[in-house]
Amino acid sequence: MLWGLLPWFSLMAAGLVASVVLLFWGYRSGQFADQERARYLPLRGETARPQYRERSGVAPEVYALTALMATAGVALAVTLGIAVLR
Repeated sequence: MLWGLLPWFSLMAAGLVASVVLLFWGYRSGQFADQERARYLPLRGETARPQYRERSGVAPEVYALTALMATAGVALAVTLGIAVLR
């Protein structure tokens, strides 16, 4: 039981160590020093929002997502049917 969880604990420990190391690296290299400049970086180069026109009808993405959900539903039903019949 414990040996099965060892890879997961190792992954969590590696992620924790990596995040702490990167946090200290960012602090020492001055990544967090200029917060005034950093707060406006996402807005640099922005213009006025584009005007969106109203769509008539249903977007093609709706059909694609509906087909994907239907396929997943059929696969689930087949899997449950096979499990019940065995």
